Amino acid sequence: MTRTERLLYRRRTLLWIVAALLFLGGGLGLAFLQIDRASSRADLLAAQATEIAAEADLRGAAVSVLAIDVRQLRSQIQADGGTPLAPDPDRAVDDLPQRSEVPVQIVGERGPAGPQGPRGPQGDPGQSVTGPAGSAGQPGASGPPGPAGEPGPGGTPGPAGPVGPSGPAGPPGAVGPSGQTCPTGYTLQPPPGDPDGLMCRRSAPTTPPSAPSPARHGFVTTSLLLTAAYRRL
Repeated sequence: MTRTERLLYRRRTLLWIVAALLFLGGGLGLAFLQIDRASSRADLLAAQATEIAAEADLRGAAVSVLAIDVRQLRSQIQADGGTPLAPDPDRAVDDLPQRSEVPVQIVGERGPAGPQGPRGPQGDPGQSVTGPAGSAGQPGASGPPGPAGEPGPGGTPGPAGPVGPSGPAGPPGAVGPSGQTCPTGYTLQPPPGDPDGLMCRRSAPTTPPSAPSPARHGFVTTSLLLTAAYRRL
């Protein structure tokens, strides 16, 4: 901390007092300045009011003199048997005595608003009047049809109905093939050594027989075995 700072710190109370006095002095000076301005304004308004009052008194006196002169002129013309052109001042000017009164009463500034008066009595309720009913308007024109909506979801299937009566019998069908199950070229024939059984055997050949194929030999052997087993049962 420097020497100057220590000195200011020691004299801080005095500095605060000086600052407060300066602040108060500035406030008082500003207040006196405002008061002086208001006083000057009031003096100016008073002087203007005095001038206005003097001017009004002069005009009132002039009006009074003119009114007297007009009355005298009217009296002289009427005494000579004529008709005065100027009307009577009392009829031509409304409130002529008050307008020509001197000194003229100068209306001062408007005073402050007075306290609000008591509330007056409540008025009578008004009568309700019902007007005539209006006539119905004409129906408006039909608007264009709107777009078709989306199809709704399918409903649940209903219960099955009762069984109907049987219809009439149809015409007989065509005759089907025979019940023979042998392939082409074979017929049912009794096997060798078993006149009571039947088996598919080749029909009588029209051409010289050829040597049996191994597949045919196996088929014939299987047929014989199945026939023998059936007979044993």
